[in-house]
Amino acid sequence: MTPTSTAENRRFLGYFLVGVIISIIMFVGFSKNFYLRAWIGTRPITSMVHVHGLVMTAWIMLFLTQTILVANGRANLHRKLGVAGAFLAFVVVTLGIYTISNSILRQSPDANLQSFAPLFVAFDGLSLLLFAGLVITALGMRLRAQTHKRLMLMALVSLMPPAYGRFVAYFTRVDVFEIVLGLMCTTVAMCVMIDTIRHRRLHPALVWSGALVVAVNLLTYLAQSAE
Repeated sequence: MTPTSTAENRRFLGYFLVGVIISIIMFVGFSKNFYLRAWIGTRPITSMVHVHGLVMTAWIMLFLTQTILVANGRANLHRKLGVAGAFLAFVVVTLGIYTISNSILRQSPDANLQSFAPLFVAFDGLSLLLFAGLVITALGMRLRAQTHKRLMLMALVSLMPPAYGRFVAYFTRVDVFEIVLGLMCTTVAMCVMIDTIRHRRLHPALVWSGALVVAVNLLTYLAQSAE
């Protein structure tokens, strides 16, 4: 292994550490209603929500595994596992849309197509679609590792609003939407800043994908405020 490749693998290890931090946020956010529900949960959840939670957990674990593989020079295994990752991403989006749709219909049983669309955005549906778009683009650019890894990171970040929302709600219910928007903007900014410092350059893929995450969360905030 050359010194250059060793340095690059260490940078991938940095992506693993970011993934760990995101995983902790996800765990804490969903601890009450999913991970620790048996001990501190307050409301029942359907079997499909259980499956949705397990699939989302699998995606996070896959991200961590993939970064570890590259950090250890196992790029071939990383690419092979990526095939399963493409299928898992499809399941994440499909179950996510199903779960969001059920939540909307449960709270607004008379919702029609016109009223369903803004509710879908308010329930973080747009973030889910952005996740799908970023993953598809990242897979299409899998041979361009520098772009691929940044898009996959932003795809993971795009899934964070529901976890942030639940985490913030543990402490306050005042302006939760504004706080979540601020946290998402801060998360994107931190990712861009740390990546730029580590690589000594601002990568375009991280800029436009991060901008999309911020824009989608702003639209989500506007839809939530309009409810």
